[in-house]
Amino acid sequence: MTNIPDEYLDSDFDFGFTMVDEDELEGITTTSVDNTDIVVNEVSSEVSEVISSKLEEVESKVNAVLIKLDNISEGSNYAFDPATIDVGRIEEKLDKILAMENAELASAVSEQSEGIRAVIDEVEERKNLLTYQYKVKIKEVEKLVLPLLVNLTKSPEKEYLLWPDRSEKVQGQINKILEVTRADV
Repeated sequence: MTNIPDEYLDSDFDFGFTMVDEDELEGITTTSVDNTDIVVNEVSSEVSEVISSKLEEVESKVNAVLIKLDNISEGSNYAFDPATIDVGRIEEKLDKILAMENAELASAVSEQSEGIRAVIDEVEERKNLLTYQYKVKIKEVEKLVLPLLVNLTKSPEKEYLLWPDRSEKVQGQINKILEVTRADV
């Protein structure tokens, strides 16, 4: 009896309770699922699609240039001489295109990561609120259950328990517990 809080030792409180196994308890105490993996996968999928799309655009532009060069050399008496092409300018323009695409991509990733962070923060905030509400409810249920258990430990030397009108008293306690567990917080 030394582990029982004093507030429950001198109570003439009756109680009725329902037993649950571990599987049911886990089902009751499970809170919201962390959707971080889902969100991250969606974002990385979107980023991959953007990158692929931009690379395809660059590739099609390079192919168009190559086709034009082939057409020039085939459609005229002009002999195509690769040495006459200013490769430096082409590389410079390609570098500018890639830099612009990288900047746009970095901006998109940054915006999406801010959105992900906001979702994660909101999930954490909701989780903390639910944890607090859970603790409050557990304390209320404790106050309804412990008086019965304490009364059952009194007079352990007696073999039988006389409990007249137990059905009404247990039903009353059941109703009190349901008020706590099923009330909207």
